[in-house]
Amino acid sequence: MLKKVFITIAILIVVLLGAAVCVPLLFKDKIVAKVKSSINENVNAKVDFKDFDLTILSSFPNLGLRLNNLTVIGIDSFATDTLANIEQLQVNVNLMSVIKGETYEIRSVELDKPSIYAKVLKSGKANWDIAKPDSSATPSAEPTTFKAALKKYSINNGKVVYDDASLGFFMALENLNHSGKGDFTQDNFTLDTESDIEKLTVKYGGIPYLNKVNLSAKLPIDIDMKQMKFTLKENEIKLNELLLSFVGSLSMPNETDMAIDFKFDAKKSELKNFLSLIPAIYASNFKDLEASGKFAMDGSAKGIYNEKSLPAFNVNLLVENGKIKYPSLPSAINNIQVKTTISNPDGVIDHTQVNIPSFHLEFGAVPLDGRLLVKTPISDPYVDMALKGKVDLKQMTTIFPLKDMKLSGVLDADVQANGHKSSIDKGRYEEFKAAGQMVVSAFNYSGANVPKPVSIPSAKLTFNPKNISLTNFSAKVGESDFAANGSINNYLAYFFQKGQALQGTFDVSSTLVNVNELMGPATVETKNDTAKLSVIEVPANIDFTLTAKVGRVLYDNMDIQNARGALFVKNQTITFKDMSMDMLDGKVKMNGYYATTNPKKPKVDINFGIDNMNIQKAFSTFNTVKLLAPIAKYTAGTFSTDLKFNSDLNQNMMPVYSSINAEGLTNIIQAIVQGFEPMNKLSMALNTDKLKKLEVNNLLAKFRIEEGRLKVSPFDVKKGDFLMNVQGSNGLDQSMDYKLALKVPRSLLGSQANATVNSLVASLNSKAGTNVSVGETINVNALLGGSITKPTVKLQLANDKSAGQSVLAQAADEKKAELETKAKEEVTKLKEQATEQVKQKVDTVKKQATEKVKSEVKNKLKGLFGSK
Repeated sequence: MLKKVFITIAILIVVLLGAAVCVPLLFKDKIVAKVKSSINENVNAKVDFKDFDLTILSSFPNLGLRLNNLTVIGIDSFATDTLANIEQLQVNVNLMSVIKGETYEIRSVELDKPSIYAKVLKSGKANWDIAKPDSSATPSAEPTTFKAALKKYSINNGKVVYDDASLGFFMALENLNHSGKGDFTQDNFTLDTESDIEKLTVKYGGIPYLNKVNLSAKLPIDIDMKQMKFTLKENEIKLNELLLSFVGSLSMPNETDMAIDFKFDAKKSELKNFLSLIPAIYASNFKDLEASGKFAMDGSAKGIYNEKSLPAFNVNLLVENGKIKYPSLPSAINNIQVKTTISNPDGVIDHTQVNIPSFHLEFGAVPLDGRLLVKTPISDPYVDMALKGKVDLKQMTTIFPLKDMKLSGVLDADVQANGHKSSIDKGRYEEFKAAGQMVVSAFNYSGANVPKPVSIPSAKLTFNPKNISLTNFSAKVGESDFAANGSINNYLAYFFQKGQALQGTFDVSSTLVNVNELMGPATVETKNDTAKLSVIEVPANIDFTLTAKVGRVLYDNMDIQNARGALFVKNQTITFKDMSMDMLDGKVKMNGYYATTNPKKPKVDINFGIDNMNIQKAFSTFNTVKLLAPIAKYTAGTFSTDLKFNSDLNQNMMPVYSSINAEGLTNIIQAIVQGFEPMNKLSMALNTDKLKKLEVNNLLAKFRIEEGRLKVSPFDVKKGDFLMNVQGSNGLDQSMDYKLALKVPRSLLGSQANATVNSLVASLNSKAGTNVSVGETINVNALLGGSITKPTVKLQLANDKSAGQSVLAQAADEKKAELETKAKEEVTKLKEQATEQVKQKVDTVKKQATEKVKSEVKNKLKGLFGSK
């Protein structure tokens, strides 16, 4: 009997194991088809998953359906948003319901590494509203094949973002682990939830109320599905080190309203627990922080929440006799007294009020007092505030250590303001009471966010409703120093009205401004080991007028002296007016602008007046000169120019050469050109050394730069007996296309060139029966091509008023005179003949003679004009 029992059990186990293996295979296709068809029929979204698995062993006695890499992407307004991206979704279904094939009962749902992005537009439209409306006309429509019979659900290592533009509310949950247990088949049941969030961020109206706070909570929720009411029972929520109790209920009596009735309070009234919510404090050795004093916080919310209303709410915060100190640091914040109330009696946002009737604290033994009241924040914000006291910044950093920065100095403030924003909007500044002063002394700041230490020995700001006066301001940033006086206008409108520019007028002076330091560390180009600059972005929403006087400016490789003039900063543009400076041994005047309205594509448009600038230094300083006027490398001397220049700049503050447009007139006052390869090559072609070194004085040349080429209008250069007319262009690729028209003395051409010319002229005289000689000066065209370093030179005798043309003219005249004499003799002999015959004969002879002359001269000169 025992043997039979063991055999029966063994057979049963084998059958069960076989079923566990076979059932997923038998029902896989059927279930997946049901899942996909059900999804496609019920949602307005693009739903996809890469792979799926069916199992029974790990989920027994349920059948497990596992989807891998499930994505849900919206359509229409949310076509670019991914609502869900879930690495793995497992749904466990009642095995018997699958076998019966009528309805599938979902017992549990597990989400592994889900990323959920819930978004609400300003219109109130939500991206998760993807369920298709029920189009069935009668209750007899077929019910869904899936039935929720949940017992458990869980989320592992999830990320959830809720972004509601209609409310200005944002919440992000990073590394979320959450689970819930309850019988969802019942109308009334308790759902036990556990949550752990590594980083919780909550913002409202752009203000962060919680910033990457750690949260853990156990929340039992009583659920009444018929009444759609959810009640929080006794619970515990931990935010960093702060323990809260959050009780109350939320119900949904209809499709549009949520009835809210909640209360919360801090379960432990220790100041240190509240301070744990302040990121800067919590991140800096929070465990070592000594904090004492009474802390209390409570609040409530009650009323209807929908698109048109909010529940009434109230939040109270109290700190009494507080003290904060790190044991390793000498100073503390003592005698902290703060009372704050944020209230709204009826849910109307405009009735919200923030009231801090007074606060007091002492940095060491130095007191700081103030108050703040904000009312009617929507219709017409009203502010009543005051601040008085001294803050020793160095002492404050001994209380709150700052990472990667050092701060010191004394800030002495006594300011107050009260009034309505409407007074500012209407320009009635006298109705908005703002007065006081703020004095800064011995201020020093250094850190990773600034390229060089900032020092402000003194500065004084005096406030009134119309402006802020700046007096006695001096500062030093690295090597650079600044002194300024002036006023800031329109500051109230700037702070309270969107889009208003901050206006100001300043007189600024400096003995040295090192722009290279102020721009921060340069990036290094490894190819040629040169440092690159970065874009200097002009701030937006400021309208400043500055008169500047700077003794010395260091920018890139330029050393500028005695810079002065006016600058207008407006619309992300700096406009220069009557700026003057000394640089590169000369003087520069400039008018124009530098604009960063598109920071990725800065632009300059400047008119320069340059007087007596050193050519070699200009070549070494300006990349534009190096690329577009490479002859400057081989030129020593001085020049002056009037130049109109505009160009786009790249991210290294260098001109985009293809965008350069410029034109001007240059006066080469005195210069020597020597070692320039194109002139060396020309000298070799002419068999003379006379052009290898050129001395130029008071040469005027008109030029323009466009499409990446320097184009030069014709100008004359005289070198001894040589006269040269130059015109043409060269490009960024160093290519050349120049034509030089030269008047060359025959005595300088060399024996070979002279022999060729003499031979051609002698042959012409012999065959044409003339006696013509070429003058002592020959017109030659030199065509320069190739590149600056590898030039090509092509010489040809000029066709216009050339020596050959002179030969043609002289030969034609001599032959014509000879033939006319013969024609007259012929006429005399035939004068007894009839008049018509004589006339016909004369015309015929003249025509033949002329054609003969043209043919002979043309043939003889053909070789001359084709010769180099």
